[in-house]
Amino acid sequence: MSLKKIAIVGAGITGLTTAILLRLSGYNVEVFSREHPVIDHKNPFFASSFPAASILPHSFKSPISKKLFLSSTLFYHQLFEHNFPGIHRQIHYEVFSEVLQSNPTYLPWLPGYTEIPVTGRYFIPHLPNNPLSRAWKSSMFFVDWPIYWKALLSTFDALEIPLAIETIDLSQIDSRFASSEYSLAILASGSGFEEIHNKPLSLLKGHLIEISNGPTLRNPDGELFSYNYTPPAKVYSTLNGKAQDIYSYPRSDSMILGGSRIAGHLIEGEWIGDDLLTGYNFIESILDWPFAAIFELNKILIEHSTNATIDAFQIKSQLLGYRYLGPNSSLCFKVDSSRDLPHIHAYGLGGAGVTLSWGLANEIVTKANELLGTPQINRTHTLSPSIPSDSSIEKPEMIASYLAKLNSL
Repeated sequence: MSLKKIAIVGAGITGLTTAILLRLSGYNVEVFSREHPVIDHKNPFFASSFPAASILPHSFKSPISKKLFLSSTLFYHQLFEHNFPGIHRQIHYEVFSEVLQSNPTYLPWLPGYTEIPVTGRYFIPHLPNNPLSRAWKSSMFFVDWPIYWKALLSTFDALEIPLAIETIDLSQIDSRFASSEYSLAILASGSGFEEIHNKPLSLLKGHLIEISNGPTLRNPDGELFSYNYTPPAKVYSTLNGKAQDIYSYPRSDSMILGGSRIAGHLIEGEWIGDDLLTGYNFIESILDWPFAAIFELNKILIEHSTNATIDAFQIKSQLLGYRYLGPNSSLCFKVDSSRDLPHIHAYGLGGAGVTLSWGLANEIVTKANELLGTPQINRTHTLSPSIPSDSSIEKPEMIASYLAKLNSL
């Protein structure tokens, strides 16, 4: 293994997953972050503290989105099969009241994708007294975030990857990481790229509610399910008229309710962009806006579609977080090999950070191999497999098997 190190800037889901995969591929890795992934878990700008954590590529676009999603899904499937903590699978419904102008690009990639006729006696979770235009279901992976994040951090620690809490000026990468000591810099920090691109930071603002001891939602066949439902824009939308979806995802000891995906910028701490508007009037709600709308709309849907109910007194937390979008509101994934120290830019996953983390990490490892040459496998850990340097089908299975064993020690 080369004595030179790879510097990763960013300790969110992309940075840590990439560090783990690079380390297992034989590289010497160091991670640098302004935020600590444990201590700063309440910082709304540390996006990895606030994911709904569905393995669905919502709020994301890239020419390589299919490749990233299918690769990530393969990794999550293998992690699930090897009982890595915090990953489960369930029936997921996506339901729309208004006519879709076009299909989501990810639709044909979904495992078990099945259209549901909206006319007839089929189970479709939705708000009462609202039309239905489209619905489908699939068999999706979900991440129980507190459990999965803890396991990922434990893996990171077990692999003895150094973490330095330091604010890195992304415009000064060359001077911070000398080419005599480092062979590659990977820029995986959502914040900070405006220093490079000289434009305001583009964000998606999102709101979540966590319900303690939330009910287990089951369809008439007894299957555990979750949903994303987009009601008419007159019911729940942004000020600019963009319809917003509500959703419920289960966790082991709680339930996540959402949400919002509001595009804008933060300029000198002030939000400049769209915001939420709703046609419902929740005068009696004990919650502040917009959590009142998110809670009440989900409550109505759950009670209408199942025998379950939720109560505002079950609310454990109300969360506001920001998701980073790349230049032109899309993923920035590119290699700059013109410098003494090559850079890989990898940021802007928006609301799909958890979804695509393994796929993007795998692409980064592939680029590192192309730039640096495949290293000798690090044998520090006795369980470490001989990981293929390419993107072969065996790679996710070998990684998952090793990580599951590492977490069982």
